[in-house]
Amino acid sequence: MKIFIMLMLAVLPASADWGRSESAAAAELAGARAEISIIGGAPLLELLAARDQASLPLTIGGVNFLATVVFDADWEAWFTLKPAAAPLAAGAWKETALAAGAVYKYRGLALNLKETDGVVSIESSSGEKLEVAVNSLFGLLYEKSQKITFGGVVTYAVFRNLEPLAEREGTVALRVGSDGLYYYSLTPDAQIESAPRWLLAVNGVLYGLRVDAASLLFVSKPIEMAKLTFMPERVRLR
Repeated sequence: MKIFIMLMLAVLPASADWGRSESAAAAELAGARAEISIIGGAPLLELLAARDQASLPLTIGGVNFLATVVFDADWEAWFTLKPAAAPLAAGAWKETALAAGAVYKYRGLALNLKETDGVVSIESSSGEKLEVAVNSLFGLLYEKSQKITFGGVVTYAVFRNLEPLAEREGTVALRVGSDGLYYYSLTPDAQIESAPRWLLAVNGVLYGLRVDAASLLFVSKPIEMAKLTFMPERVRLR
């Protein structure tokens, strides 16, 4: 059977040109007679609790930490490091800025961080050193986060995101393409409280995300493929 798939994630975040294009596509769909169906979901608190399980545990200077990545409104990755026993003491650095280095201090422990060729080195003042490949953090998020398969052919890992600095909550959808690369996007909760965000279409059915009360919902809706506007996703090497 021939399967027809169109992906709808953009190379730019909702605050840029992508927002106008996708909004236009959504407006065309609003008049369709088919009803939206809920095909699954998960409590937001459950997804949030699972976030640490998809982080990398490491120990340096006698302290246990969790390392992961979060995303800002422009879908840029930030490397985060937080003490396992004190999550509110987390540090976060934009990945591209870590090339210049950074210092993280926690209870008398000073750590020097620096990223080179996608690998973050973490070194204590005593000379103890660890290295973390940022792509391995993407791998953990994909492997250990909740999965949803749309149309029986495209699988996404979905996990919660708290934007650094702004602290806006949202959901990241991450998939592995047939080329072996990661493709992802961030959907803020505020964007999908009143209407879904459609991620892709498979054989004339739209699939996407919606937030309702305290749950993330996976939804679908039959559509006419000719009415849609499609754009590429943001890509991350593995």
